[in-house]
Amino acid sequence: MIARNLKDKASLLRPLKDEHLLEVYREAKKMNLSSEFIELLEDAIELRNLEHRLKA
Repeated sequence: MIARNLKDKASLLRPLKDEHLLEVYREAKKMNLSSEFIELLEDAIELRNLEHRLKA
């Protein structure tokens, strides 16, 4: 149930362009923001199949 809820919330990030989403994720990690927010970003990245771009 919690995982599904995160996926639903991750869909709210759809308006962000891929590059912006990845930039927000990188900055959130650098700033050590809440784990819930980082998980939300990770779910959005996974939904878009952008995981490979995190390593680039």
